Amino acid sequence: MRKTRNRKGQMRIIEAILASFVIFFAVVFINTFAVTPSSPTYETSELEKLGHNVLHDLDDQRLLARFVYNEEWKNLTAALTVCLPPDVYFNLTIYELKVDVSEVKLVVVNDNAPIYYGNPKVFETASSVASVTYILPGISNQYQANYDPRILILQLVRG
Repeated sequence: MRKTRNRKGQMRIIEAILASFVIFFAVVFINTFAVTPSSPTYETSELEKLGHNVLHDLDDQRLLARFVYNEEWKNLTAALTVCLPPDVYFNLTIYELKVDVSEVKLVVVNDNAPIYYGNPKVFETASSVASVTYILPGISNQYQANYDPRILILQLVRG
């Protein structure tokens, strides 16, 4: 009587081990290259999107025009502080458009009450500062519109 070795399952085990190595190395390879780059350009564009979205949301809720035209600077500062992440510092400057016969001037509206969060020196030492320009055309209600443009410049930096 002849004894035969049962070798039919050995190749399947080797194939399963090789397949698991391939899958493991593929996951490791993807994880090393899937990390988002931490470049100043990437960071600045993300902060610009964030700043524009926050100003747009406040404008959609009709809060931004009320705060700006009624000069409610503390409420505007509080709203921006709540809407932005805590590690994002901001500095907001509001300009009014003055039109004379011969020239057009931009006058700072909030010169006596700066709107900011965080240490102002962070903006001087930061490697990249995002800047968002947002324009409010004026106040309007259901019967009439008052064209009085204000230009908001929001500077953002990670602290």
